[in-house]
Amino acid sequence: MVDVLLINPPSPNESLIIRDLNRSGRTTREKIIWPQTNLAYLAAMLPKNLSVEILDCIAERMNWEDFEKLLFQKKPKYVISHVITSTYKNDFKVFKLAKKINAKTITMGPHATELIKESFEECQELDFIMLKEVELTFKELILALEKDGNVGDIKGLAYRENGEIKINEDRNFIENLDELPIPRHDLLPLEKYVFPFIASKFTFVISSRGCPYDCTFCRQPIMWSKKFRSRSAESIMKELRFLKKIGVNNFLFQSDTFTIDRDVVLELCKKIIEEEFNMNWGCNSRVDTIDEELLKYMKKAGCWMVAYGFESGSQKILDKCKKQATIKQIEDAANLTHKMRIKMYGYFIIGLPGETKKTIEETINLSKKLPLTFAIFHVASPYPGTEFHYEAGKNNWLNLASLEDIDQGGVSPVNYQNLSSEEIMRGIKKAYLSFYLRPNVFLKVLKEVKNFNDFKHLSSIVIEHLKLK
Repeated sequence: MVDVLLINPPSPNESLIIRDLNRSGRTTREKIIWPQTNLAYLAAMLPKNLSVEILDCIAERMNWEDFEKLLFQKKPKYVISHVITSTYKNDFKVFKLAKKINAKTITMGPHATELIKESFEECQELDFIMLKEVELTFKELILALEKDGNVGDIKGLAYRENGEIKINEDRNFIENLDELPIPRHDLLPLEKYVFPFIASKFTFVISSRGCPYDCTFCRQPIMWSKKFRSRSAESIMKELRFLKKIGVNNFLFQSDTFTIDRDVVLELCKKIIEEEFNMNWGCNSRVDTIDEELLKYMKKAGCWMVAYGFESGSQKILDKCKKQATIKQIEDAANLTHKMRIKMYGYFIIGLPGETKKTIEETINLSKKLPLTFAIFHVASPYPGTEFHYEAGKNNWLNLASLEDIDQGGVSPVNYQNLSSEEIMRGIKKAYLSFYLRPNVFLKVLKEVKNFNDFKHLSSIVIEHLKLK
C-alpha cells in the first residue's frame, strides 16, 4: 500500500517516450530515457505522514499488463500521472485503471493545461488538472483532500463538481525558486536512465524555468508565460551536494535555456570548481547567450556537452519562426564551443512554415559545416497551444487523424502546398544520412563508444533512423 503514486505511464508500444512537466513530449529515436525530475519535485512537496513512490514505467520498461498488476497491489489513494499530446489516449489509461481501485486521479502539463475541457471529456475518470506550475497546487490539493475535500479555493486547479467542469483562479508563479525543496532524486530509478555515452547513473537538474523568447513552435508560453526565473547558485549547489551523496556524478541541466542568466551560471561554475566536485554535466543553450569566458568556466567546472537549438540553416525560416538568431550567431557559437573542446549536440527542425526543398538543403549543409559531435533532426510539430498550431489550423496544413499524430519523433503532421509530409520525412532521412555517413563524423561517433552497451545503444539508434521513409 502507498498513499501517493507518481507515474510516468507505459508506452503505447515498445517505443521510448519522453515526458515531463513543461515540454511537449515525443517519441525518442535517440533511445533516451528521460529522468523524471518533475515527479521528484512533487514527491518532495508531500508531508512526511504520507507515503510516496515514483513509478517510471518507461525506465522500468513496464508494459500495461504489468503496470495494472502493480497498481492493484499498491492500491494508492492518489494517482498523479503525465499526459502528453503524442500519447494522450494511451496516458489516460492510467486514470481508467486507477478508478477501479477508487483512487483520486490528477494530471498536469501543457496538453491538459491547454485542453482542459477536452481532457475531462475524453477521460471521464480524470478528477483534477493542475495548471501550469504545479508544486504548490499539488501540495494544497493533497492536503485539502486529506482534510475535508474542499478544493474550491485552490489556485491553478481545474476539476469536476456535480458534473460541471470548474476552473479556479490562476496561481501566480513562484517568484523565488529557491523556496522549493530539493527534488527526491532518491526515489527515481537513476541507474536505468539513458543518455548517449553517459555510462553511469545520471539525472536532470532544473536550474531555472521559463524562456523570454517567442519561438512559434515552443510550448513554454503555455506553462511559464515566457516568465524566466532562475534559482540561485547556492540553491543549485545544495542539490548537487545531495546528488553527490547518493552517488550521482553525471547530470544534465534541464532548463529551458541554462545560460540566460550569465551571472548565476558563472557563480555556479566557480562554486563547483572551488568545491572540487568532479561531476560531469551538460546543458542546453542559445547561441546568443554564450561567450568565451563563460564557456571556459563551464568547461573547467565539468561541462562536457552543450546542446543548441539551431533549428534551421535558412535565415528565412529562423525569422519566420521568431527564433531571434542569425546564421552567423549559430556559426560563431558552434566554433567557439568547439574551440573550448566542449562537445555539441545540434538540434534542428525540418518542416517549419516556409520550408522548401531548398531550405532543407540549407539546413543539411549547415549541420555539416558546424563542428558538431551529434545532430538531431526533429519533425516540425504544431503542438496545441503554440503559435505554430494556430497557424497550421488556419491554413489547413494539418495532416492528422488524431492529435497523437503530433510527435517530434514521429511522422510529419503537416502538409504544405509546396512540400508534402512525405517530402519532409525524406528530407529528415537525408539529413541524418548526409550528416552521419561522413567518414570523419562516423569515426568521431565511434570514438565515443566505451563498452558493449554503448555499441548496442548506438546500433539501435542507427536502426531507428534507417527505418525512416
